[in-house]
Amino acid sequence: MPVRRSEAVPTATLHRWQRNGHQQLAAFLAHGAKADLPPLMWTLASNGALTGEADGLSYTPQGQRDAVRRWAAHVGVAVDTRTTRDGREELYAGWKLGTGLEEVGGCFRATIFLHEGDA
Repeated sequence: MPVRRSEAVPTATLHRWQRNGHQQLAAFLAHGAKADLPPLMWTLASNGALTGEADGLSYTPQGQRDAVRRWAAHVGVAVDTRTTRDGREELYAGWKLGTGLEEVGGCFRATIFLHEGDA
């Protein structure tokens, strides 16, 4: 029988990870405003991981690329880019900040649906 997540990781640990992620999100929002970084759509997972997404509703394809690249540069990580066979460009920049019990990880990402002239 597979182990359910709630059995594998104590609830108190998940709550601590989410609090750490929440604190990191607050820091990102403050630093983003101060450094004039583009706003992202944020998700906080149950394990505390943060995802900042440059979505296609708020940005042009080039705006999505610029947003992910600027946030990645802000935390000092590289952006991986790949184009799928079905015409999507995927940008991903994974990061980890802090150490030990205070460590928070996540990514900045964008999915761009390429059309002629968008690349």
